[in-house]
Amino acid sequence: MRRVRTMPAHSRRLAHRAGTPGDTRQRLLDAARRQFSDRGFAKVTVRDITAEARANLAAVSYHFRDKLGLYMEVLQDGVKFAQELNAETMLPRKGNTPEACLRYYVRQYLPRVVRADERAWFYRLIRHEMADPTPAARWYVEQAIMSRIDFMKGVVGDLLGDAATPQRVRRCVTSLQAQCLFYLPDAFKSAAFGDWQPHTDEEIRETAEHIAEFTLAGIRAIARLPRARTTASPPSQRSTPGRAESRTSRTRG
Repeated sequence: MRRVRTMPAHSRRLAHRAGTPGDTRQRLLDAARRQFSDRGFAKVTVRDITAEARANLAAVSYHFRDKLGLYMEVLQDGVKFAQELNAETMLPRKGNTPEACLRYYVRQYLPRVVRADERAWFYRLIRHEMADPTPAARWYVEQAIMSRIDFMKGVVGDLLGDAATPQRVRRCVTSLQAQCLFYLPDAFKSAAFGDWQPHTDEEIRETAEHIAEFTLAGIRAIARLPRARTTASPPSQRSTPGRAESRTSRTRG
């Protein structure tokens, strides 16, 4: 009678723990998302993730190559969120005034910042990334942020017209972003500035209108300022080695 070979008990436990490849991969992603968003890339180990995911260490190598590969996969989900946000907030500049583009951007962007519940994990993850950048930082910025920043740079440049300089454009875009991102929910602001946070649709709409009009007024004021001139010493005041030595000799004499 032919003997039927059975899987060793240890191997059966590992197989049961790992589950199907698709299940294991998703469990690793879910655990990594929670771990990375709560603690940041540097403070999380592969063992932390596999323990939560009920998977073995080899599964990370099999599905993602290494810890950074797993992190990049988690970050890719965030990039999809950001790209959706970009599409939802950018009004085509062709056929619309720059004022209309800026107002539309703030009206669409601010509610998504204030009500970031479904994307809260991603905002926490990016806070860690900003505080302690990983090798993925530049890739994330290029994939998720730069198209929106370039769009706003174009809008601000149109508003400034002949008064536009690279420095002015960057500062205006930064000011606009900072006003919106102040309202990103977090525990500290809830404790320290709880009554500053808009909650209802009407409050969010009024806050968006304020940011848009405040920004437009500020850009108009910047446009009226004279351009900063590069200061340089007049030719008559510039010293040459020979003249400096001559003045030194006369002083000593």
